[in-house]
Amino acid sequence: MNRSIFHIFIRILLFGLILCGLLLSSGNAWSASPLVVFYPEVREPYLSVFNNIIHGIESHSNNRVISYALPDDFDPAQVEDWLETRKPAAIVTLGTRGLEMAKQINQKVPVLVGAVLLSPNGLSGISMAADPLVLFTSLKQMAPQTRRVFVVYAPESSSWLIDKARDACARLGLQLIASPVNDLRQAINTYQDLIEFRLGSTDAVWLTTDDVSANDRVILPLLLEAAWNKNFILFSSKPSHAKQGALFSSYPDHIGMGRSLADMAKRISLDKNSPSLLPTKDLLTAVNLRTAAHLGLTFSSEQLNRFQLKYP
Repeated sequence: MNRSIFHIFIRILLFGLILCGLLLSSGNAWSASPLVVFYPEVREPYLSVFNNIIHGIESHSNNRVISYALPDDFDPAQVEDWLETRKPAAIVTLGTRGLEMAKQINQKVPVLVGAVLLSPNGLSGISMAADPLVLFTSLKQMAPQTRRVFVVYAPESSSWLIDKARDACARLGLQLIASPVNDLRQAINTYQDLIEFRLGSTDAVWLTTDDVSANDRVILPLLLEAAWNKNFILFSSKPSHAKQGALFSSYPDHIGMGRSLADMAKRISLDKNSPSLLPTKDLLTAVNLRTAAHLGLTFSSEQLNRFQLKYP
């Protein structure tokens, strides 16, 4: 009996050693090849955004990182020839120009997109859209009295985020009330109905990044005035909205996004996962302290230190 147990133990140990060897071999093969990053050839201040993302990738990857600036009139065939001589382990494309390149790359390695606002389209990567769980967690920390989150959204661009928002609300004990709209007129009518009949002091309105339901010229002024008068919370996925009077808004941590893209590239390469697009979890927070005071919200010094931008 003891000998039988011993033999089983030896077999398990050998299997574990073989498995570790395979994993180490895969990891070494991954690290031996470079990671190629395409980004648009642009001037400041936009260049710093892409440089920070690349810095995040470099700081979080064991691979040599080779970056390639795509001019406005880049030739996809020429770029493909350049890629053939590099034999990358994975490719990360940044910005809308990078997205154009990603759709044309004919490589047998993972291709990820980043630093662009998009919805799932068969490519892997990280959208600039904010992760609802991160946003709603900030909401609960700043305004724990919140019970309901209202969102008006354009289905074509934001449906995938609404699905994630439902899951986030379920985890945080919030109720999500989502209203799809097809155009700006319908969005205005929906918001006016919410303002008149539904919104109160334990409610919050979330502005997504779509140009229909979060229109800066029409929707934002309407909601800012109503939020001030009715004391509901307005928060946003658009960075500039906190400065204009929303309680808080999020904006991307570009170095953090680079680290996340490096992690995702390695994970997909080694695990051979199917394509997946994620909202960004790497977010910084801008808060409007005047709005907070009007709502009767106070923040600890620890909370204040966590806000990267404070207005006014």
